[in-house]
Amino acid sequence: MSHVISRTEDDVVVVTLNQPEIRNAITGEEMLEELLDAIHDAETDPSTAVLVIDAAGSAFSSGGNVKDMADKTGLFGGSPFELTEKYRETIQQLTRMLATTDLVTIAAVNGPAVGAGFDLVLGCDLRLGSSRARFAHTFIEMGIIPGDGGAWLLPRVVGWQRATELALTARFVDAEEALKLGILLELAPDSQLSMRAMELAKTIAAKPRPAVIMAKRLLRQARTMDLDGFLEYSAAMQAIAHSTPEHDSAVNEYVEQLKSRE
Repeated sequence: MSHVISRTEDDVVVVTLNQPEIRNAITGEEMLEELLDAIHDAETDPSTAVLVIDAAGSAFSSGGNVKDMADKTGLFGGSPFELTEKYRETIQQLTRMLATTDLVTIAAVNGPAVGAGFDLVLGCDLRLGSSRARFAHTFIEMGIIPGDGGAWLLPRVVGWQRATELALTARFVDAEEALKLGILLELAPDSQLSMRAMELAKTIAAKPRPAVIMAKRLLRQARTMDLDGFLEYSAAMQAIAHSTPEHDSAVNEYVEQLKSRE
């Protein structure tokens, strides 16, 4: 059985975590490899504009496989040096891929997203949830820290103070609070979550592709650049955007619409 299932609908790729029997823990070697491969395949397909990540079963993802932690196997086995390299080569690659992709990424969270599963959600650009969605940074309960980069992601979504509280208490945030904190963009009825995620994905995928890519790059750079550097970068991006056939087509269509109203 595939640990990850991918399907394509128009210009949208949906990647489904498919190990409900272990609550879609993502730290297994096969799960991580298949997830990374699925995202890479979507990235390298020029027809793909948006990536939706959802999950089979009652949970989105339990994050790390605690049984493997207890047995010190897989990602969690080896010397400190070996563990460092494993984190760099596996779970951190997922964080890097989501942080650098030009695809617009949407998480459709159907249930609990815990530990690294929560960080997978945080790594997406847009996050929708059902009423059953719950979130927790539970690393500290296991005597560890978010080695996947979650301590970088969480403050950028909820702010430094709230991130500190969530990381140090490991408490669960329900769907309503997640909406208030900005973890979720919106809530959808359980039966309509997939449909709503696809509606949002298709709305974005229908926009001029070069502009979507450049807008996402600008938003990414806004995290780290000073204003002067950012304005220079924006000017260069805008010059490129003005030179695309998609821009010409959109402007001409708008002008024709104005003429029809006269």
